[in-house]
Amino acid sequence: MASLETNGTRIAYQQFGEGPDLIMVHGLAANRAFWFTGLAPMLRDRFRLTLYDLRGHGYSATPPSGYSAGQQADDLLALMDHLGIDQAPIVAHSFGGAVALEFAVRYPHRVSKLALLDAKINCLQPTLRLADCAHLTPFEQELIGDVTEIDWAAEQQIGIRFLETVAERRVAGIHSRVTNDFVPFADRRGNGRDARHWLRLLRETTAREEFVSTDGAAPEAIAGLSMPVLLMYGEHSRVRPSGERLHELLPAARYVTVPNAGHFFPARAPRVVLNALAPLLGVAVEPPTRHRAAPPRPAAACA
Repeated sequence: MASLETNGTRIAYQQFGEGPDLIMVHGLAANRAFWFTGLAPMLRDRFRLTLYDLRGHGYSATPPSGYSAGQQADDLLALMDHLGIDQAPIVAHSFGGAVALEFAVRYPHRVSKLALLDAKINCLQPTLRLADCAHLTPFEQELIGDVTEIDWAAEQQIGIRFLETVAERRVAGIHSRVTNDFVPFADRRGNGRDARHWLRLLRETTAREEFVSTDGAAPEAIAGLSMPVLLMYGEHSRVRPSGERLHELLPAARYVTVPNAGHFFPARAPRVVLNALAPLLGVAVEPPTRHRAAPPRPAAACA
């Protein structure tokens, strides 16, 4: 595993594949293994992929602070400089999309194309409430039904609260009865180390506050982006207001709604994502085939 010491922390990363550079950025409570559910193996024969763990995630270090999208954009800059990548397309999910957007605003000459997959942008959507989407996944129904001591309707940042509660249950040995929803910490694999680390990250660093910080690029700065942009959002995602506002600011961007999908559609429907990415990245989409085995997936563990 390769790593880079930068900005007071250590960033773990890996590269594989052949072709022009493509950078992929995961979201909160995940790590670079998120992309190995299908999308990275589909792209490895067309691009040299750079995947890395956001600070506080995976095998990257967990400093006391520095978790805002803007600060983590500078981690990405250091990584690209370290790897000698002058410019590349970036594909990013969830909070990783906020990091990628901030990076694109600060360093537009380093981003050739930008794909934001269900990204919540805090300055455009400062809260995330249960009522932001009427649809509940089976997993959410189970969690809300089981954990009645939380006033879910009153939560201002329900995404982080969901993840915290799932991690608490995982550490307590409580497993979900729902098996077909992708949710961090919810499956029975591993020993719960990633869940324990997530709880420490929220409770022993400034991450909880910085993850939802509205500091950073202003809407007018976002509107000034000139590279091709893909905005892709799940039909049942609570962060769709971010996507709709981004499309208002970037009317030339292509906007794609993924039918019957929630927040984690890149993991559950990678070929749907590939079909949407193909025009942006300039690649042909081939019929489904057996792909070569991907490199070893990093364990869902944190340093």
